[in-house]
Formats: sequence, structure tokens, C-alpha cells
Amino acid sequence: MMNNFYATCSDENILALISEQDDELAFAELYDRYFKTLFNYAYSKVNDRFTAQEIVQELFVNIWQHRRQNRVECGRSFLFTIAKRLIISFYRKEYTRQHHYGQWKIQRSEVSEFADQPTLASDLQNRYEKGLHLLSPKCHEVFVMSRQGFSNRQIGEQLGISEKTVEQHITKALRILKAHLKEHMTCALILFSSF
Repeated sequence: MMNNFYATCSDENILALISEQDDELAFAELYDRYFKTLFNYAYSKVNDRFTAQEIVQELFVNIWQHRRQNRVECGRSFLFTIAKRLIISFYRKEYTRQHHYGQWKIQRSEVSEFADQPTLASDLQNRYEKGLHLLSPKCHEVFVMSRQGFSNRQIGEQLGISEKTVEQHITKALRILKAHLKEHMTCALILFSSF
């Protein structure tokens, strides 16, 4: 007899009984009336049965937990508004999760690229050293000293040559090394730009 009473109540009356009297039977009636409809609505938006069920369960838990705060004039639109908010919240969380997963994948691939970099660096170092052997002895000596931090004037004074000659040797060395390393230049740029 009591269940017939709830079956004849409007949604607004059911929600009033829940919020004003903590009526669990009224809550059960609301659940029975709307679970399937809300589930179908949520499923149409998220296209996943488990997620749709979770959203609707969360909706009813929220209604019960906040029953004293809910002042409702139109029960059906109130329920669908809550469902819509929960669906939006789901998509925000899903977007954030996907974004973080995407960032993790990018970082993971960068780590595996860095794992190959010692081999790449070693290969470039070998090619660089072979390129140095293509230089004349004087050009080689000038270039190595310039890379050790000596100024053009210091190199010239130590080797007994003019600054202009030092510059010419360095320019020539760079041109020869660039030509020798040309095929690996892209790899070198990638390697050095990551530091």
C-alpha cells in the first residue's frame, strides 16, 4: 500500500519527501523511475555501459548526500541537469587523462631516443676525428687550439703566424669538417639542440 503512495506522487513531491524527511522509500521510487532513462541518456553521451552506469550511480549518491540542499521545482529537468554536469565532468577527466597519457608517451619516446644518443654521439665524435685528419698539420693545430679556448691572437703568437692566417685556417677547417659531417649534420643538430 505504501509503495502505491509513492507511485502516485509527482517527481517534485518525491524529491520533497527525500529532502525534507530523509524518506528512503521515496528515494527508492525516484531511483526506480529514472535509473533506466538516465542510464540511456548517459550511455548515448559516453557510449560506454560501465561509465554510463557509474555516472547514474554517482547522480543518485549526490542526490542522497545533498538531499537537504536540494530545492527542486521540476524533478525531471533537475535530474537531467545533474546527469549533464556529471557527463561533462567525465569528459573533462577523460581529456585530462588522455592529455597526461599523451605527454607520458611523448616523454617515453624521447627517453628511448636519448638512449640511442650515446651511440649517435660516439659516431659523430668518430667522424669528427676522422675529419680532423683531413686537415693539414698546421690547419689541424690551429683549429684544435681554437677549440681549446685560445684566442686568435694567442694562437698566432704561439705558432708565429698572423691573426689573419689563424682566421683563414679556422675557416678552412670548418669548411672541410662541415663537408665531411654533412650527411650526419641533421643528427648532430638534433643531438645538440636537445641539450
